[in-house]
Amino acid sequence: MRELVHNGERIRFTVDSGPQGATVGLGESRHELTVQEHGAGRFIICNQRGSFAARAVREKDRIWVWLAGRIFELVVPGAETADHAHHAQAANDVRAPMPGTLVKLLVAPGDAVEKDQVVAVVEAMKMEHSLRAPRAGMVESTFGAPGGIVDAEAVVVSLAVEE
Repeated sequence: MRELVHNGERIRFTVDSGPQGATVGLGESRHELTVQEHGAGRFIICNQRGSFAARAVREKDRIWVWLAGRIFELVVPGAETADHAHHAQAANDVRAPMPGTLVKLLVAPGDAVEKDQVVAVVEAMKMEHSLRAPRAGMVESTFGAPGGIVDAEAVVVSLAVEE
């Protein structure tokens, strides 16, 4: 059994690899897929629904996956990393996944946002990455300006603490 943390939730899964591909087990469901590597961090993932281009970057205990226009931040749990992932989610911050240029800042302090709403766009590795609100809420503050450089893990938008 393997485990990753996404949005503060532990995801337990199995991977059975064979010559024709892999079977990923999530709970009671099984998913057949093949993965073709196309250069460093670039993949084509194929399943019964079709073929999908993906990118993946790992830095220490974090993995960022770009798939179907969405960014997924995963944490490889350990005693302190699982706790860190929970606290990072609770911090209400939208962070840049990697160093890049802030292309668009789509919200301002006081704006209401919905869960998964795109709040900013960062360009990195010649790709635009949409940064999404982790939950519905009110924007407390924004950091940076379009055209500015952001570091990996830099807070771009902070949501007000829920009461």
